[in-house]
Amino acid sequence: MKNNFTIAIQGMRGSFHHEAATYIFGLGLKLEECHSFSDVINSTKNGHSDYGVMAIENSIAGCIIPNYNLLRHSGLEVCGETGIRVRLNLMALNGEEIGKLTEVHSHQMALRQCGSFLGKLNGSRIVEAFDTAGSAKNIQENKLSGVAAIAGNQAAREYGLSILAEGIEDHKLNYTRFLILKRKDQEQISTCRNKMSVYFETAHSPGSLAKLLTSISQLNINLSKLQSHPVPSKNSHYGFFATLDISEENQIEDLQQILNTMTISHQILGVYEKGETHG
Repeated sequence: MKNNFTIAIQGMRGSFHHEAATYIFGLGLKLEECHSFSDVINSTKNGHSDYGVMAIENSIAGCIIPNYNLLRHSGLEVCGETGIRVRLNLMALNGEEIGKLTEVHSHQMALRQCGSFLGKLNGSRIVEAFDTAGSAKNIQENKLSGVAAIAGNQAAREYGLSILAEGIEDHKLNYTRFLILKRKDQEQISTCRNKMSVYFETAHSPGSLAKLLTSISQLNINLSKLQSHPVPSKNSHYGFFATLDISEENQIEDLQQILNTMTISHQILGVYEKGETHG
């Protein structure tokens, strides 16, 4: 999909959010670079951006539960998704050497994914930053000697840094899933609807969740993800974020009927096209 949209991303040009947006919307994007995921939500909600791109889970670090909650209360809806293979590299100004580094900067998620490599960097202080690409940009703009960033290939190209070590993530099958968000009055990015994201709460009684899941399975709908989360206002009560694969259009209406009758509350977060995983 290639259009002249403004896309809100968490982070800066050269980040993995930028890479994910490129897979969906094409090259030459106008980006709204946001400091936080809340800013991505607000930029999209207020119309400063046409769509937002937000990471929702990583194959190593797991679900980003705060982002599920942001989505639930945002008034936005999911209209697409994409997955990318995350390759993390250590980068610095030309001429820098790993053994002479004093600091390594990156987003906390990237740092967590490179624990083994970072544990071998004796004498280097680990510094959390708001963005992988932002760390690279900061080194380039301020000519920071002895400082390296952990980011992707796109950031190294964007800011002219040298890669000192490639593929430093702990696990090579490292993937992040990103959701595409839109206002309810904004056009869909695809007419295909074969995936649904939903939040629901069931009665706090024995078998209520099991009965719901059984009814869903009887519709021949695959439950590809189920994530529990405490309900803040109800002690020992949990809500659930679910992702479901839809094979037939009529399943959407049937699923909504089940949710209407077998949950105490629910919210359809989006019905959209199942995305590809790149890399």
